[in-house]
This record gives sequence, structure tokens and C-alpha cells, in this order.
Amino acid sequence: MVPFPTTRGGKWAISTDGGTEPLWSHRGTELFYRDASGDLVAVAVNANRTFSVGRSRVLFPAAGYESLRFTPQYAVAPNDRRFLMIRPLETKAPDNIIVVENWFEELKAKSRK
Repeated sequence: MVPFPTTRGGKWAISTDGGTEPLWSHRGTELFYRDASGDLVAVAVNANRTFSVGRSRVLFPAAGYESLRFTPQYAVAPNDRRFLMIRPLETKAPDNIIVVENWFEELKAKSRK
């Protein structure tokens, strides 16, 4: 982590084993990221007058969800207690999209009966 706008002001290690897809909590008191095992991890941070890093904790295994190295593939709920993640389909069948044109007219015709 590097301070902004003075990027030469210091650096702080958040993880000793690296990590990907970092996202700040909405409160600004935690940093979420994926560790090397794919787990979603939370690290407490204090960014008041001085910056300090607390202990990290694994929130849950997330290896079965979509992941890209530099772009987070999950979203954090406003209360920082839930996460929205993308899980690949476990079927080999192709996805189907059903398009219904003029559905409102069809609905009106069915409601007259």
C-alpha cells in the first residue's frame, strides 16, 4: 500500500504471501482481498493520523468463484457483511436466451379470455 498523493511517504505490507483483487470496506476500516489459495481475506486497517495494519482473517473459501488478478470480481455490500460473487455454471450445456417480442400485446390478449 502506498499513500496518496505523496506516494513516497511510505509503504505498508498488507500480506506476506501476496494477494489479488483488493477492495476497501465501505467504512474504510478493512481491506478485502483474495489470498494465494483463493480465500477471501479481511485485514483491519487504521488510517487515522498514522497508518497501521491489524491481523488478517479468512472470511470464506472463494476459489470456486470467478477471479481476475487485477480487477475485483466481487462486490461488497454497503454494510460490509455480505459479498456478491460470480460463480461459473456447472453445466456443460450452452446458455439459452429466450426473447419474447410483443409480450405486452400477448398479455393483453390472454387477459381478455
